[in-house]
Amino acid sequence: MAVRAGNRPVWFALIGLLASSCGLVGTDALPGDADPLSVGAALSLTGSLSQDGQLLKEGYLFCQEWLNNHGGVALNGHPYRLDIRMMDDESRVSLSAGDLEQLISQNHVKLLLGPSANSTTARDAAIAEQHQLPMVQSDGPSAAIFNNHYRYVFGVGAPARRQMEGVIDMALNQDVKPQSVAILAANDTLSTELGGEMRDYATSRGLSVVYFGAYPSGTNDVRSQLAGAAAANPDLLLEAGHSDESVLTMQQAGQLNVPARLIAFTQEPTGADFVKPLGKIANYAVGTTQWSPLAKVPTTDFLTGQDYANQYLSRFGHAPDQHSAGATAACLTLAAAAHQAGSADPAKVRDALTRVDLHTFFGEIRFDDQGANPSKAVYVEQVQSGKPVVVWPPEAAGALPRYPIPAWDKR
Repeated sequence: MAVRAGNRPVWFALIGLLASSCGLVGTDALPGDADPLSVGAALSLTGSLSQDGQLLKEGYLFCQEWLNNHGGVALNGHPYRLDIRMMDDESRVSLSAGDLEQLISQNHVKLLLGPSANSTTARDAAIAEQHQLPMVQSDGPSAAIFNNHYRYVFGVGAPARRQMEGVIDMALNQDVKPQSVAILAANDTLSTELGGEMRDYATSRGLSVVYFGAYPSGTNDVRSQLAGAAAANPDLLLEAGHSDESVLTMQQAGQLNVPARLIAFTQEPTGADFVKPLGKIANYAVGTTQWSPLAKVPTTDFLTGQDYANQYLSRFGHAPDQHSAGATAACLTLAAAAHQAGSADPAKVRDALTRVDLHTFFGEIRFDDQGANPSKAVYVEQVQSGKPVVVWPPEAAGALPRYPIPAWDKR
């Protein structure tokens, strides 16, 4: 793994074999009594957000085990055992803040990893900044976080404003170019922000926004919004919401025979929880993701995407998704910065984070002056013949997009 100061790469052995595709258990694993490098994280391990919270936990554990099994994190020549201390916030923003304060005041952690939701990240980021402790997070893309210009908070994922740019760019790159777009958005804070970002970007690219409809998060009926969109006869139908809602939208759009040359979601609607309940209706649906093992990503630091997916599957019994991959990338980035700093001193690690330039399985990681990672690619996936394929950006794609999509009765 490399951290670059200016244009000069500084190569180091975080663990000695970062680019290796070997298994999790290495021959140079640290002894259990090695000095710990303590890191804290408050995650939603129970409650309504526990699915994502468990995925982040696994992503952090993968990073911790991989590093420790390959020599640990070297600080000024001394190997340390990464020790990530996690607490359950029960999917409550107020409890997440309390957990983080406890990790800081009672467990004396000086380095932090992010929580498992945008709302908790926004709250915990303020606490990290108040204590001047570096936090690297993967699940807080909102501009409301980065616009604070926090000095100690860094996000490895692409910021929210870039979430659907690739879908619009991809459609405009086709021979039959779209002219209009309809947007649906759940009424939670992040989805509303994403909907607004889609509207602004579509307008900036010359598209006419012919419909914008909000719906209650977690709803079981979006037919009125779909009817409003259908009446405007859009070329593109874009939705900012959640996984369950994307399934519902596809079902009811088919029932209403909603016309559109493309239907796309901010969530990746390509997993079993999307394809299985929809069957053939799932075909041609498009979604965005921060990470896919199918994306062709130049990787010089750590494992390749496919190696990561295989080893994660072997360790946890199921495939990783963008949440677990982002958590692993955040953990690796924090460890890389600590190594470059040669210390766990928060100010020194923070300064090292501003100089990070990594090319990982998750994508490029390089922070701007807001702590965001605007150079990070967002991948566009499409369900084709019942399976997800990456269709954008072209350099990462494994297939061409199918556009315009066929009418509902032709599927």
